[in-house]
Amino acid sequence: MNCPYCGKEMELGFVQSRDGVTWADKKYLVKALANLHPDSISLANGANDSGTAVYAYKCSDCKKVIIDYAQKTE
Repeated sequence: MNCPYCGKEMELGFVQSRDGVTWADKKYLVKALANLHPDSISLANGANDSGTAVYAYKCSDCKKVIIDYAQKTE
């Protein structure tokens, strides 16, 4: 994947968290099951079965990380 900011090739890796990786529209009190908040979106994209790691692309030049939360099969 090419970086949408600088156009250089990005490196594929992982973003990991103990309890799953989610996105929410604002900060909420983090609970043991943070992904149960109705506004949260699971970012699980097939990196592992438990959702505690997601595939992510990193641009070392721009210092950006991009997560595509569509399912991947690598």
